[in-house]
Amino acid sequence: MKKLLLFVFLLVLVVGAFLFFRGNSVSGSPATVGEQDTDIKVEAAQLFAEFIQDETGANEKYLNKITEVTGVVSTVQKGQGGTSVVLRTNDPAHGVRCRFDQKPGREENKYKVGQTLRLKCICSGYVQDVEMVQCVER
Repeated sequence: MKKLLLFVFLLVLVVGAFLFFRGNSVSGSPATVGEQDTDIKVEAAQLFAEFIQDETGANEKYLNKITEVTGVVSTVQKGQGGTSVVLRTNDPAHGVRCRFDQKPGREENKYKVGQTLRLKCICSGYVQDVEMVQCVER
């Protein structure tokens, strides 16, 4: 009887360990934005113009899609959640806001006004600026 209980205990332990490590494996985790295929490539000014002209249509086209956006930096902002840059558009007050996730060891003073960037992000919609999140440099 003791041998049977010991066997069942060990079997449960091994199966539990297997399921734990399988569920937490790196290969099974979702890919980062940089590792995913790009859905759409667009210039910042065009992206912004599409949202201004037809927000509903632009949401259908861009919302939650992996978007590669290219533009010139008009503003760099650093906050608690990380760095964001605004890419210039034809509107002097608004643009395409690209937010980078804060990561240890990330070079925070890297971006400069006037610099041309090509970024891969997820489009999260329009609120005065077109909002892009989880951005990575291309």
